[in-house]
Amino acid sequence: MKANLIMLAVCGLSLILSAMTVFCIALWKRRVERRSPLYGRQVGHVPGQQLVKRQNEAGDGMLLSGLLMYLSAPLMLLAWAMVRVPPERLRPDGTTWIFVVAALLLFAWGAYDFVKHFQRAQAAKDGLLAERVTGMQLNRLVAEGCVVMHDLPAENFNIDHVVIGPRGVYAVETKSFRRPKGKKDQEVHRVNYDGKALRFPDFVNTEAIAQAARQAQWLKRKLRESLGVDVPVLPALALPGWFIDRADASKGAEVAVFTPMGKGADFLARGQERLPPEHRKLIAQALAVRYPSL
Repeated sequence: MKANLIMLAVCGLSLILSAMTVFCIALWKRRVERRSPLYGRQVGHVPGQQLVKRQNEAGDGMLLSGLLMYLSAPLMLLAWAMVRVPPERLRPDGTTWIFVVAALLLFAWGAYDFVKHFQRAQAAKDGLLAERVTGMQLNRLVAEGCVVMHDLPAENFNIDHVVIGPRGVYAVETKSFRRPKGKKDQEVHRVNYDGKALRFPDFVNTEAIAQAARQAQWLKRKLRESLGVDVPVLPALALPGWFIDRADASKGAEVAVFTPMGKGADFLARGQERLPPEHRKLIAQALAVRYPSL
């Protein structure tokens, strides 16, 4: 009886600690989601969106089922061994505390690793939503005579979107930045762009500007190699959900920063025509070969 009680207590403690960890992370997840500038907004669906959601839910269920199968034999072996241990042997000693400390360390390491992967998954989820929102808005430019391509494979990276318009080719990078903690007013959705840096309410970012410029340079070089002529390639950075205040210094900046919401991306289809329709088709064909063949 004593062995059974100890086994039940150990299993119960593990379940309680796991449940508390998952509950705390669920609360954290809701707080993190509220900091997204796209939180609470009506976002249109892309093809297969509901299937992706069902696939993720099925994947979570498979993970739990697999964990149950993996632990079934060790748990039953533990139960079999505990009922055969004489009661007089079930006395805490130095060795017992070594195993207790080891169990706590293993649990702590598992919780740390879980949180680390959760943060990566949340960042990927934010980035995916931002790219989908930007992609849906850019697709509207097809009616303006543009060719729009998404997730263009490059060299150890990808270009989120490529818009081939009358004025030139735009290499568009999409970024998802969260709002400051504990603030809900409209001012937290504003970012100032001076042509060199993005000044958010609680931090400054320059890497996104530099990344967009590097990707445009790469694309320009590859098009020159493929077509044998220089093609005007312009870097652009999309910040869905943010209102952009442009300083005078941002006029004529190398990287165009915009919000794709509403008509924010219409400028990509405007301007003096430098690429006739037949040239746009050639550029699209040159880039299409980078996608994996079906």
